Parts: sequence; structure tokens; C-alpha cells
Amino acid sequence: MPDCQNDLEVALYDIVMQHLGKLKGYVPGPVKKAGGTKEDLIKRYKADPLYSIFGLDSVEYIAATLGGGTVTSIHRKLGDIYEECVKSVFQRKLSLSYDQLSYRAKIMSGTKEEVRVADAFIRFEEVKNVRRRNAIRDYCQAELHKLSDDPKVALVGVGMEIRHCYQTGDAKRTQADEAMARHFLISGVLPVMPLFCDQSNPSVIHRYRSVWIIKQGGESYDLIKQLSGFNLYDFMKRNRSDFRRPVIKMLKGLGA
Repeated sequence: MPDCQNDLEVALYDIVMQHLGKLKGYVPGPVKKAGGTKEDLIKRYKADPLYSIFGLDSVEYIAATLGGGTVTSIHRKLGDIYEECVKSVFQRKLSLSYDQLSYRAKIMSGTKEEVRVADAFIRFEEVKNVRRRNAIRDYCQAELHKLSDDPKVALVGVGMEIRHCYQTGDAKRTQADEAMARHFLISGVLPVMPLFCDQSNPSVIHRYRSVWIIKQGGESYDLIKQLSGFNLYDFMKRNRSDFRRPVIKMLKGLGA
């Protein structure tokens, strides 16, 4: 049973479970190519004149073969979960509409112009609760001083790229992220990137710290609590058993 104490938590629980429910429909690439079922893949590997000799028709190899795409699928869903949950927290706790949380910008990524949409945006003046608005502004101003001892930017809000984790070192994506951070700064928007895991690529994170306010692991949950007053980590922990179940079930299905 879900451990939900209010309407917001019920909504968040539903968001998480809906995204995790989509894992059931995932079919790994090798299975699709073999005919659509894992049994088709096993049969194909056992009949293969090389795979059958070197043990590549074994339970262990089949699990490893299916593991890469499956793990990627899981991480994509976790990314969707955290982005949607954080936006829902801001919508309800700060009384902001979807449109108010949206931010579109034209950026130059290398030599190419592209439209980038921020995962979340809070304009200070649109937060109705004066106490909360002032707390958000003060927090962001303090964080700005971590980028520069004497900032010349008058902040009007905070913009976020919300990541459950950042493990890729893709150059194109990194270039676009840095371009977005620079756009935020010259527009008076504090660029913040919460990374809810502690397993992100350290080389990329080190590079990003020159233009982004980076929060990792527990710091990311603290950020959401500072801005909204809602303890997202406590909610996630209380529902840990339900949230683990679909992922573990999917992973157990990797073996033959």
C-alpha cells in the first residue's frame, strides 16, 4: 500500500508508478531481432554454430546481452520520474501553472542554433506567498555567490535541468548544457542542475561547476525542500518497497 499523507503525495505516487509500469512493455533489441520473445532468442543462440560452442547460449551471457538496453530503459524512466515529480511539487507547493514553470530559449550550441526547453523555471515575482518568494530569492542569491564572489547579475528567477543522474560524457549534450547555463546567467536566471544520485560522471560534473550550480544526491533533495518546503526524499523513502518492485522484477527477467 502507498504511504501517502496528502493529495500531492498521492499525485507523486501515481506519477512514479505510471512511469515504472511502462517498463513491462520494454522489449530488448536482441529479442526483437530474434522473433519477439526471449525463448526465440535462446533458441537462436543455441542453434548458432559459434555461440553454442563458446557458451554464448548460456543463461549468464543472455542476461548480459539483455542487460545493457534494459538498464538504459530503467534510467530513462527514472529521469522522467524525477523531472515530472519535481515540476509537480513546484506546481502545487508554489501555486504555479505549467506555463509559469516553462522556459524556452534559443541557444547557440557550437555553430548551430537550437531551441532548448528548461525542465523547470521559477520566476520570483510569480510566487504568490511572500515569505516563500523571499526565501527562494535569498537562497538563489547565496548560491549565485558560489559562482562569483562579486556577481553583476540581478536575478529574476531560477532555471533547472533536472537529472536523476548524469553518467554520459556525450560532447554534444555537454555543449548544449553549457550553452543553456550561459543563456540563463545573462538573462538573470540562476542555472541549477540537481542530480539526485551520487554516481554521476565526475569529469563532466567538474566541468559543469564553472557555469551550473550543481547539487548531487542528498543536496538535490535539500534543494527541492529549500525551494518548495516539500520533503521529496522522505516521500521516496517511505514508498521505497513499491518503487523497487517493478525494477527488480524487470531485472530478474534478464536470465533465461
